[in-house]
Amino acid sequence: MYTTPQEIRDLLGLTVEDADDSILEEFIDKAQKILLKYITVQVIDEEMTGSINGTNTTFSVSHKFIADIDFDKQITTSDFKIYGWKDSDDPGTKVELSVSTFYPEYGIFVLSSPPSSDTYEKITCDYSYYTCKIDWDLVNMATAYYAGMLWVARELYLVPETLAIGNVRVRTNQPWEKLRTEFKRIIYHLTALPMDIVSYRKIVRAGRFPYVYRGPGTTYEIEEKYSSKKTKKVNNENV
Repeated sequence: MYTTPQEIRDLLGLTVEDADDSILEEFIDKAQKILLKYITVQVIDEEMTGSINGTNTTFSVSHKFIADIDFDKQITTSDFKIYGWKDSDDPGTKVELSVSTFYPEYGIFVLSSPPSSDTYEKITCDYSYYTCKIDWDLVNMATAYYAGMLWVARELYLVPETLAIGNVRVRTNQPWEKLRTEFKRIIYHLTALPMDIVSYRKIVRAGRFPYVYRGPGTTYEIEEKYSSKKTKKVNNENV
């Protein structure tokens, strides 16, 4: 998740008794999906570039910077789907294909086995890509504010805007609107700069390398370690 129930409680000054984890996690899930609409573009059934000849396994999409859509800040095979179409005009004939490795910063995918033109007429991909430079701190804040807004609106939506008690009229405000305003302000800053390859490689963790590293890591750090291992191996072989 991009935020936690406790962060929302801290934001709103709540206790666990006021708002337990289960209800806040429901609002976090909704907030994350709304946030994706601002920072990514979804692509469905894009025909991939690459030869379907029984030997080629490398295919690419038209957009780079593949986005995390399951909210774990990693780009894995769960963030996209690749299909082989037995009939290019019939979606009912498409079959999901597995991937051996991929390069999300370039939109390049290597299939586990080469598709043949005898089997598939086209290869397509469902994915999303980032349209702006991602700052995970701002993503966290935006998600917390939107989820908080949903909680406040749920708790207070039955309170009428104007309440009459005898001759006294009480006009209530809508506190969730303040949270919405803050959410929009964060979105403005979050989407202000375009994504670039250096920023992408630093903020997105990748799971495509065979090595396992403990603790948080970015794509840049992982590839640096991977290159370091290769260099050491070559040096040892030359000794």
